[in-house]
Amino acid sequence: MKKKMFSKFSNILHNAVEALAPQLSLKEEFVHHWKSVTAFFMDNKGQKLPIDQTQIPEHLEQMVVLLKEEELNAELDSTGPCMEYLLQHKLLDTLYSLGRTDHPPGMKQIVLQFFTKLLSRLKQPILAHVSVHRAVNRLVKACGEVQAAPTESEEIQFLCTVCSLIKSTPYLVNFFIEVPKLNSDARKTSLTKDAPRPETGAGHMAQSADIPANSPDTRTTHITSPNTANGPCSTGRNFSLMNSLLSLSHSADSRVAVKACEGLMLCSSLPEETAASWIIHDTRFCTEMTQRLIEAYLKLPAFISPADLENAEAKWGLDVITESEDHKTFLGKRHLVSFLSWLDYCDQLISIANPMVAKSLAKSIRELFLNVIMEPSVLQASEAGATLATAYLNRCLRTVCSPELLSEFCFFILGHERLPEQIGETTPEIRHRLIERCNHLSEELSLVTLKLFDTLLQKDDEHIMHNLVLRNLLGRNYYKVTPVVSEEVNSAQDKEDNSKTPNDTSLGKEDNIKQDSKEKPSVNRSSSRTEVHKIVNCFLALLPEQLKSSYQTADSGYDMYLRDAHKQYRHICEMTDPWSWPKEPVVIKRFVVDDFYEGAFLRMLLDKMSHLLEQSYPVNLQLTSVVARLALLPHPNLTEYLLDPFLPVTDGTRTLFAVFQKLSSEIRNKLHAQSDLSQQLVNVRRQLMGTSTNLHQYEDQNQLEAIIVMEEFCKELSAIAFVKHHSEVNRPS
Repeated sequence: MKKKMFSKFSNILHNAVEALAPQLSLKEEFVHHWKSVTAFFMDNKGQKLPIDQTQIPEHLEQMVVLLKEEELNAELDSTGPCMEYLLQHKLLDTLYSLGRTDHPPGMKQIVLQFFTKLLSRLKQPILAHVSVHRAVNRLVKACGEVQAAPTESEEIQFLCTVCSLIKSTPYLVNFFIEVPKLNSDARKTSLTKDAPRPETGAGHMAQSADIPANSPDTRTTHITSPNTANGPCSTGRNFSLMNSLLSLSHSADSRVAVKACEGLMLCSSLPEETAASWIIHDTRFCTEMTQRLIEAYLKLPAFISPADLENAEAKWGLDVITESEDHKTFLGKRHLVSFLSWLDYCDQLISIANPMVAKSLAKSIRELFLNVIMEPSVLQASEAGATLATAYLNRCLRTVCSPELLSEFCFFILGHERLPEQIGETTPEIRHRLIERCNHLSEELSLVTLKLFDTLLQKDDEHIMHNLVLRNLLGRNYYKVTPVVSEEVNSAQDKEDNSKTPNDTSLGKEDNIKQDSKEKPSVNRSSSRTEVHKIVNCFLALLPEQLKSSYQTADSGYDMYLRDAHKQYRHICEMTDPWSWPKEPVVIKRFVVDDFYEGAFLRMLLDKMSHLLEQSYPVNLQLTSVVARLALLPHPNLTEYLLDPFLPVTDGTRTLFAVFQKLSSEIRNKLHAQSDLSQQLVNVRRQLMGTSTNLHQYEDQNQLEAIIVMEEFCKELSAIAFVKHHSEVNRPS
């Protein structure tokens, strides 16, 4: 207590003496404050007085104030005497050394604050000066050395200040990249032994692992391997700023960790290729980001309700769920939010990162997380485990938006194949198994797998649509060539043939096949309003009037389907516009095969549509949602295959309308004898809408619900066909 009072008294006395002293120049005052700092260490050797009981913080603060005042009064691009003194006498190097010793206690904190204020308040580009960036780099390396250090807040504030300066002037990053000095012999050795480096540290790790992906020790091997690099890589090169930020990103203080992650985003988004290359090859960045994702995934709850997983919202930032809040909602929510938040952070980082860094990190996540951890979980034999893993994969896919990471997820699930799919093709295994599981005996597993494909079809990635459906339709082998055509069509084709040039390769040897694409009436620019009405009426007339229950509830809902279809189609056209899809049905030579095969995915959907009466209401709803998403896609081959009832098809080819016709016939045969069928359908519809007090379950409740689903789906498809036609006829030439 006495010491504090004495300290306050001496401060007052010191300020009074300074007030009475004669006016000094800025440089003299600056030197005075600096010498007052150094005098303390000369006069107080061996003393352990805390820093807040000395005059050092005030003197250093005044030095920054004087430098700022000098800058305001100086001419443009000129260095004042105070700044020259600081640079020539290497004051920052001295301050770094004093802060490194942390004597008196708290000195490191004050030095960090001084560096932060100096760099942030002055507009002069002083970081490029060797006396500045050398000391700053040394101080950067001193940050994050000790976990939970009392100076963490000051350290991260200092590092973020450096990051912001580098972001505005990217070439400055080179001052924080250290290359080890080699003697002549070592340089010769490095030149002769220098081998091509792997694209990512993750790739090297994945190649070096000899344990099979499905072995019990896989997780341990692949998870611990990234941590073997606790410092700069074995090359001896050091990116000090990234390494310090990576260390502080593990801070228990969430505010410090978030700021460190923001600094990592700034560094990874730098346009400098040198910095990007060093981040990839000479830091733990990619493996550590993936490692933390793996650790968060392995903590996810072993059981979670689908609704809780569906509704869990997590964005990277400061939102933290405490343990008490975790128990109030559902057990494991804290771990779920933590995992999704980190995935969201990785996704955001990849979206803004340098393309080299983005590609490397996305590849690391694919190799270490998806291939090693996620794939065995999804493919496991346990139904409950596979259902949960598929649900987690679906939730991950919903979170991912960055093109690079989304591509890796798509390649992981679907593979890279783009040529027509063959019957019995089983590679990649995960794609084959997921499509198979849509017809699984376990309704829960079937439903969650359909939801995964529904999420895939909403993603902005052309490979998804091509791999799942288009690659087997681009040869147009489903279309039956009709030998008889009208004279008008023949004359139009003759003119088209005469106008062709030798360089026209759009038709190739399939000229006759592609010409036939314009012979039939379909939903395209040549079709008339009456023809689209025929298509609409075909879908609406599939069920007889006595089996339609919507009209008896005073709301057919058709206008709502038209509005929704218009809105969704406009959004999908905006998404697919960059993919340059054709406007008319096409035949592409390399996709032409001998016998038409719709592909495993479309075959599965048509099979499930044909069993609509045998499936539960939730499965049928999800199934129709997936088919509707395909029907909305603005590719002419897919449009005619799914939505044109008048399409002439080859023998053995199933279309969606043909499946519906067979299903309608089955419904008539099974239920025609029931006298009160119409009333039963009305009652079931009201139950589904939640407007009925009668909860009686009929013996054939599933079939009644399926009829209602089919009625609504026919209205939805007819609305989609109408909206597509309207868009085509109004498209500018």
